[in-house]
This record gives sequence, structure tokens and C-alpha cells, in this order.
Amino acid sequence: ECWPGGHRILRSPRRSTSFDSLELQRVASQDLVCDHSLPPAWYRLMLGHLPAEMPTRCVEMNKCGTQAPVWLSLKSESLPAPGESKKLTGCATWQVFGGTRDCCLFRIPIAVRNCGAFFVYLLQPTPGCMGYCAEVHLPCLIALTSPCQVNYCNVKTIFCATSLFCFPLPDKLTSLALQPVITPELMQGRVHLKCSYSPPSPEPSVQYQVLWSRLSSPGKREQVHHETTPQSFSYVEMDGSNLRLGDTVVCTVTAFRRGTPEQQSLPEDSKAFYAGIKFLPESLEIAEDGKEHVLTVLSTVPIACPGQDDSCKITLQLTTEDLGSQVPGPPDIALSACQVDLLPEPCSGSSCAAATVTVTAVTDFTQDGNRGSRISAEPVAPRDLLWRAYTPRDVKVTVRDLPTGNCYSFTDPHIITFDGWRYDNYKIGTFLLCRSELRVFEVHVRQWDCGGHRSATTCNCGVAAQ
Repeated sequence: ECWPGGHRILRSPRRSTSFDSLELQRVASQDLVCDHSLPPAWYRLMLGHLPAEMPTRCVEMNKCGTQAPVWLSLKSESLPAPGESKKLTGCATWQVFGGTRDCCLFRIPIAVRNCGAFFVYLLQPTPGCMGYCAEVHLPCLIALTSPCQVNYCNVKTIFCATSLFCFPLPDKLTSLALQPVITPELMQGRVHLKCSYSPPSPEPSVQYQVLWSRLSSPGKREQVHHETTPQSFSYVEMDGSNLRLGDTVVCTVTAFRRGTPEQQSLPEDSKAFYAGIKFLPESLEIAEDGKEHVLTVLSTVPIACPGQDDSCKITLQLTTEDLGSQVPGPPDIALSACQVDLLPEPCSGSSCAAATVTVTAVTDFTQDGNRGSRISAEPVAPRDLLWRAYTPRDVKVTVRDLPTGNCYSFTDPHIITFDGWRYDNYKIGTFLLCRSELRVFEVHVRQWDCGGHRSATTCNCGVAAQ
């Protein structure tokens, strides 16, 4: 839900906690924010083009473009940490006729996920004409176009009565595009990951907080390393314990000015980097047609040489296994090699070493449906400690069954070919009945005289297949 396409965006500026709905109710009640028909989904909140969040304190009635504003109740809870999600409660403020105001008269379940740079909310339709609120957590300033008064927009603000919402103060840090990228490097014979970030116009007074995290499970992060540096890069070593092969790593970078750490840019995540062996494609669907399919095996990290006399390579032993087979029989797939060597080369893109192997479906002449197999790889006696306890991910191969062709030779004898043509062959001798052009396979038949003196008739008396 953190990725583009995994959530929707609510960006109406009327959802601001500083928007007064009373005038809207009087002149255009049809334009009130009503989320009773909101499709259940993950949403990110924006106020125009400004990132926003749900308020976590009680919001007065007739705010946020609606009569009953919905805010996020934390009670003794806290908002989720980066990469985590929590189930919380949305509260709608309302006052029953003749009663007192209740900040949480209606309760709505809401899930919140912290995506690092922003929050997304799993929202449900409201039980009536209510609206989810949003607020900007940035200093605000607007042009003085009318008599002004002090108001609040989460922080110290000058607010004009005729304006609907606040704009952020101009600040280079708030719109800084750091664009962090993870690349692998070999330093003094050891594998390191480098997080690089290049602001368009670097300033001497800017420093960076870099958080290295491992994706321990879908949607969850485990902190690996944290540092503050004036450099535009950060390194972390893959030592086999703190960071291992098979880990998926993300670096998150935040900029701030020296002396004012509270003024920070929005944190930016790098793309997730998988450190280890990759198979491309990650899964295969092939048919029993004899065609060869190329499978690329590559390492996303450099291959190190542990000693002076070692040849720099990682040897992978390849094995195949049929999945779900109840009856022992021939394998469903065949490989062109039982092992491959990954030789070091300059890292380019996501590859620091690569090899190829071909995969072919075994033609078994059996109508056994589509079957699954997998290809496994295991490093053979690696001397580098980093590779010793590592097993790459398997590749799943689906073998699609194809109809089996049939040809016949019967009685005296009549021949029907694979494509349905019919012939007669009354000759005596040994004949080639079938030969494959794709593999080593052929069938011979032997015909003897079996008609006696009245007519020339031959019959099949023997068959040989290779």
C-alpha cells in the first residue's frame, strides 16, 4: 500500500482542520465532505499538493468541510514506526440535540501504516455524512490580503480569515530531492553496500541522517545501522551476521541544517536492494515442445577472493525437483548443466557476476496435466564466510502439458501418420516408421510375408525404438 498504485489520494483542501464548514452549509450544502460512500481502501491525505496527516486531537464540529469531523484517537497508543502498521480508532465529533459535545460519539476502525515519508490510512465508509480530517505538519504562511488574526494551523501561524488553508513557509529542505540509491562495492576484499544521495545544490551546513533497514517480513523493517554524516554517502558492511546474503535492504535519508536538527527534510527511501543470487526470470512456464529456455543466474554483490591462491569464483550446484508428484518417474525438466561458475566482473546495474543455463521440459508422452518443478542452487564449499550459510531462492517452473501425437501401422499394414494421412505398405523388409528432427528418437518396423500364395500381404512382425 506504500507504493504508487497501492493507495488512493484524498486531496480536497476542504478537509483541512482550519476550514470552517458553517458558511458552506448555508450556501452550498451539497458540497459538504461526506464519506458515507467512500470505497474501503488505503488512502494518503493531501491538502492540494501538500502532504497531510490525520489529526490526533479532538476536532471541533463544523470543521474539515463537514459537520461531524473524523480524527484519529491514539489514547495511550502512538503512531506506527516506519515500516509498521497499527489498528487504531477514528472518532467523529458530534453534539446530540440538547446535550454536550462528544469528541468520540461515533467510532470507526482505521488501520495506519507508516511508509517512512508519509502515512497511509485504511478507511471505511462513515456511518452518515461525516468527513475524514487532514492537517499539514509544516510551518505556514499566507499572503496578507485582508485583515488578519492569529489562528493555529498545528504550529505558529498567521492566518487570514478569507483563506481556506495554509501554505508552507519557503524552505529548501522541505522540497529537497535526495534520491538515495544503493549500490554494492568491494572494499579491501569485503563486500559493502553504499547509499548515495545527491541533492541538486548541496550546502556546506547540511548534514544527513542515514538509516539502514532490513525488510524482515512484508511491510516490516528491522534497523541495521544508523549514522549522521556530512558526506553524501554512507557505507555498511555485509559481514554475514548483521547483514547477510539474502537480505533485502533499504536506506532512508533525511537532511537537516547543522545546529537546527529539528528542521528536517522529509525522509526519502531508496529502492529495495536484494543482496544475493537472483534467477532471471524468477519463474518459468514452459511446454513439452523440446524448446530450450535460457535461465540467467546472477549475483547482485561482488565476488571476493579470500586468498592469494584462490580463483575468484562461486560455484553453484543446481538440482531439480518435481513438485506434487505422487508416482516416481522421469523428471519434468532437464538442465544443460549441473553446476555453474559465477566469475567476478565489474558491477553493472544489478549484476556483479552472471552465468546462464538452459532449461527444457521433458517430453514424456503422458497426459499428466500441467506440473510444477523447482530448480535449487547451493554454493559448493565456499571459502568466503559470507557465502557459507547462504541458500539462494528456488525457481519455480511450470511444465505445460501438450497433446501427444500418435501414428499407427496395423494389419497388412495400413499406416496413419501423425497428421492423419493414410498409406498402405505391402513390402517385405525393415522400414523407418518415425524419426524426430528435434531429439534422438526414431522407430523402425519389420514386415514379413503373411498372405500365403493367394495375395501379396505383409504383417508387422517386429518393432525397434531408440
